[in-house]
Amino acid sequence: MGFSSGAKTLPALIEDIANQIIASSANWVDGDPSWTTVGTLNNNARRCLRFTGDAQDIWIALECVNSNIITFASSRRGKGLRVTLSSSWDYVNNTYPSQASSESQTIIPFQARTGGNTVVADMGTLLLTYFLWTDATGFTIMAVPEPNATDNAQASFICTVERMTAKEYSDGLTNFVCYCQMNHNSIPDGCASYMRGYIRAFAFMSNQNDFKPSGIQFWKGKWYAFKSTGSGKVYFVKPLYCNDAAEYMPIGQSELFFQYSPESGLVDGDVIAVQGATTKYICKAIQSPNSANTLYYAIKYVA
Repeated sequence: MGFSSGAKTLPALIEDIANQIIASSANWVDGDPSWTTVGTLNNNARRCLRFTGDAQDIWIALECVNSNIITFASSRRGKGLRVTLSSSWDYVNNTYPSQASSESQTIIPFQARTGGNTVVADMGTLLLTYFLWTDATGFTIMAVPEPNATDNAQASFICTVERMTAKEYSDGLTNFVCYCQMNHNSIPDGCASYMRGYIRAFAFMSNQNDFKPSGIQFWKGKWYAFKSTGSGKVYFVKPLYCNDAAEYMPIGQSELFFQYSPESGLVDGDVIAVQGATTKYICKAIQSPNSANTLYYAIKYVA
């Protein structure tokens, strides 16, 4: 629990995330002991988390997709991380219910290849340089895959699954939301049917749209965060989670991450301390082997 960084495979990171979250609170339990990361072939490396602290339980499935089942934009194939939120679990077949994939699921195909060709990299061995925060509310991860000579559409990504500890109003839904993004500009436009940039669990899912999925509201314009040249203090706005695509119904605010821009005066590695609290955020600016586009996010660093 807390912040960690280094280089690990996706199955190893899924294992870390699951174990750390379960250890963070008695409300988290192993959702399905048959789901493990022992085998990494196909889509066998996976973990299921079950949260029991709300009126209704929720299951969160984390899967390493290591087969070329993701085909998008007619000419690209991909592998990556699949996240599924479900309100029940099929313990007969040991999986989430079939409708969950159409209700609250996203796939992040950060390892991809153009031309309809098979992705070469083995997700069981491919290393990701990562920056990870986990606590009792969920996790945020930013990661960059190591270069692969054959796969030519590799992307860095951010993925957050977060339980809002407080909501602005009762909406009869779970407190969980999911946000994800990749830096490769040729991927989001073609994988809308797979990658959902924003999930308000069981309410709606938002496709990618020029790197700006609807439903999550960052500050309008560029200045999500700003460092004063006079005082050195940082002013920032944490993203708003919304219950509608038009973003007029904010339901809560993230505590795990926020966005910043290169013009803000902040740079990779800057640590932002929240005044009057122990909380700190670390700024990360990551590119990827096949794209110079940069993801600029600050993720939680100290509770």
